[in-house]
Amino acid sequence: MTTFITRTLADDSVFRAILAGAGWTVSGESLVEFSSLPFRDLPAADWIFFTSRNAVRFFFENAPGGRSDDSESSDRLITCRPDVQWAALGEATAKVLAEYVGKVDFTGSGDPLATAEVFRRLPHPPEKRRVLFPAARHAKQDLQSALNYDFQCFMFEIYNNRPVADPPFSNAGVLVFTSPMNAEVYFSRHTLQEYQQVVAIGPSTARALKTLGVSEITIAAKPSEQALADAVLRLQR
Repeated sequence: MTTFITRTLADDSVFRAILAGAGWTVSGESLVEFSSLPFRDLPAADWIFFTSRNAVRFFFENAPGGRSDDSESSDRLITCRPDVQWAALGEATAKVLAEYVGKVDFTGSGDPLATAEVFRRLPHPPEKRRVLFPAARHAKQDLQSALNYDFQCFMFEIYNNRPVADPPFSNAGVLVFTSPMNAEVYFSRHTLQEYQQVVAIGPSTARALKTLGVSEITIAAKPSEQALADAVLRLQR
């Protein structure tokens, strides 16, 4: 029982702990490299909406006046309008965002289209419909596209995401993909073996995998390491 995930796993990874405890051999490596994009002026917005944990970290850690790696300050790390509201695509992103801003005003389900529908139903005064999306340069814009007709949406590039030059092949029985780009990078060089099964972190990644020719995909119930591990374990039954 072996699995490979397109994420560099931390020592305290929940994904690793759950599967290793069940007897699985787990390996992980991100197929995307990240680097910050400097920014100075923050566009005016009523909502600042994050679609990934990386976006949260790059936004706060690299903002002018933001926290340096050796800072122990727990104060809010960037100056925004006092009435700005904070939103996250899913629970994992919201958890990281809360470390910086305290209260997260809206948390979606992790699925961009379903999240857009719920967010649209919130009471939004006409003068408070500017939504800023700090994100990667090559980020998929499914959520932004779904909200464009009802809101003034602004893409705000704060970090770069580039494919690794030589993505490794994995002979693991289960391949777990954590983003559309990771899926695209892997299958740009490799093909799915007959014995391999595939897990996607969410609908956007699943759609990318289908476009790449993968027909049978298990989608995690939530975009979290625990849900990903649960999805892998379901394949064993």
